[in-house]
Amino acid sequence: MFDSYTQPLLVLSAIPFSVIGVIWAFFLHSEPLSFFALLGTLALVGVIVNDSLVMVVHLNYLKQKLSASTPALEWVTQGAKDRLRAVILTSLTTLAGIIPLAYGIGGTDFILKPMALSLGYGLLFGTVMTLILLPCLYLMNYQFVSWITKFSKK
Repeated sequence: MFDSYTQPLLVLSAIPFSVIGVIWAFFLHSEPLSFFALLGTLALVGVIVNDSLVMVVHLNYLKQKLSASTPALEWVTQGAKDRLRAVILTSLTTLAGIIPLAYGIGGTDFILKPMALSLGYGLLFGTVMTLILLPCLYLMNYQFVSWITKFSKK
């Protein structure tokens, strides 16, 4: 899928920021970090990687299509705008299903509450980082690889 060693690292770059959201969730709710919270964090990693893949694959498509005729900043910005709706809708629908579970609306379960808290708060932080940080890192990676390629040809 990727013709680069650095692009999988770009996809994985949003994961640490989503873990910050998990830590904040358990700090704000005075909940202990349990095994079930870690299972929720694993589910969170899957959603965050999916959102990041959607963004990076679209940016790769635009790079092939527009990189010769358009400055990199423009097509990266356009790609981030194009995938804004898809990433936000994925996150909002997941959050809509998780919020009642996390706050015990309609009943509570000691096993599912930590999973829902970690997934919900991590998704909030991870989505923002996917939408803001990932295109910036992609652009930096593109410019660095272009510089290395140009430098190595001399």
